[in-house]
This record gives sequence, C-alpha cells and structure tokens, in this order.
Amino acid sequence: MNLDDVPLAAWSALRPDTPPDTVEVLGPRVWRVGSEVLKLFAEADRKRFRRIVRAHRQAGRIFKGQPGVSAQRLLAVAEDERALLLDFVPGRSGRMALLAGADPGKILGLSGAWLHALHGGRETDEGRFDAWGALERLPQTPPCADAEAYEAALTSLRRAADALQGQVVGRAVLHGDLTLANLLFDKGQVTGIDFENLALHPMARDIGELWADLLLHVRRMPEDASPMPAAWQAGFAAGYPGLEPEVAGFYTRHRLLRAWAAIPPQPQERGPGRERQLANLRALVANGAFE
Repeated sequence: MNLDDVPLAAWSALRPDTPPDTVEVLGPRVWRVGSEVLKLFAEADRKRFRRIVRAHRQAGRIFKGQPGVSAQRLLAVAEDERALLLDFVPGRSGRMALLAGADPGKILGLSGAWLHALHGGRETDEGRFDAWGALERLPQTPPCADAEAYEAALTSLRRAADALQGQVVGRAVLHGDLTLANLLFDKGQVTGIDFENLALHPMARDIGELWADLLLHVRRMPEDASPMPAAWQAGFAAGYPGLEPEVAGFYTRHRLLRAWAAIPPQPQERGPGRERQLANLRALVANGAFE
C-alpha cells in the first residue's frame, strides 16, 4: 500500500522513531501498521476526543486481569492529531464467526461473559426507563422494504414502550455500540473494541443490541424465531445472569427496526448482507416476534 494513504503526521506523533512499513486498511480512518492499530478521529473537537480517550482507558481498567475477556489496549494518544494507537487484536469478529458456521448459542455465551464483565466492572445503580425517548430515535415512516410491516412492528413497539415507561431498571457503564463486529474471538478469548460510546445507560440496552445483531446476521433462524429465542437463552444466561428480559427484548426489537429502516425497498439496491437481514426480519414477523 502507498504510504500516502496513511496519516503520516499522526503516526509520527505517536511513533516518532518508527517509520511505518506494513500497512493494512481495517476500516474508515483505521489502519493496521505492523502489530499496532492507528485510529483517527479527525472531526472530533478536543472535548469529544478527550472523552474518547477516557473511555478507552476506563475499558482497560475494567478488564484488567480478567481471564478470558479483555479490551483492546490503548498504547498512545496524539491529541493535536486526534489519533489513538491501539494494539492489534487477533481473531475474527462474532459476525464472521456466524458466517463461518459457529454455533449461535456458543457465540452468545462467550459474548454474555464479556458483557457481564463490562457491566460489573464499575458500580451499578438503578434508574427509570425512558422507553418513549428511545422510540423518538426511530424513523417513523422510512422508505424501506416491507414498509407496511415495518409500521405495524413500530406500532407494536409503541405499546410495549407505554407498558415499560418509567419502570425501574439496572444501569451500568455500557459499550454503547455493542455489535458482534466489535467483539473479536480467538482461542476462547473475547476482546472488545471501539469504546468511543462508553456511557451510563440501562444494562438491557447492550444486551438487546447484541441479540439483535445476532438475529440480523445468523444464517439459520431457530424455530422459535422471537426477539430472544429460548433455544439460545441458556448459552447467554451461562455468561450473563440477571437478564431483564422485557427491557432487553424492547431494545432488541428497537435495534431490529433501526436496521430494517435502512433496507432499501428495491431488490437491486440490496446486497447479500441486507438480503439476509430482510429474510431474517421476515422470519421474525411471520413468527409474531413484533406483536
């Protein structure tokens, strides 16, 4: 790769005595340079960038010394360049593991153990659940595939929100963007990455978003295609005791609707990934998962 593709000023600030050699693009503004990862937050102001740095350091403290679970290590910071240097984490993401045929129950069990360590790593508390506020963040009438079914599912979620509004729920420091793409699996070790959104929220939010991500990407749905299929709950509960199923199920459906709203109505505008998501959503609808 041409080294002009790498933000050399940021790299020099982080590793002034080590010219980059082997470079691989991992994602937008993310590069692997040898055994390290350079991540750029060019659009973040100084206050936002400092919050990002604190979040990564906090994640490191939470997972320090915990067997089987860990967080990607922060190695260096260049504030003026809005750049982080992190260690490279081996393994493959939970999404790739599913595509390779991994058992969803096992993936959920390992993910649950990691999530339990994250939520239990800081003092927890209780608060009132604002289900209506979460609903306001969903598109109301998006031009998506199966738009009428989407609106019916949203109407059902509104009824669930009315029932859950103000309920006392457990809160903890959450990942805030917990997808299977942000959990890497290697020889029984689970490592979390991308802690930019670490914040205090209901614990069920991380749980629901994790479950929704699995439902969107799994190759074969279970027979009881529901927001939290019983066939997989035992695996998750083994790693994560204390599940709040009603609130977690609300967040699962919420995250599924967010993904649904982004699926184009025209088949030619959807790639294989979106087609799989739509097929899984249709299976959930057919089984009454949104009712």
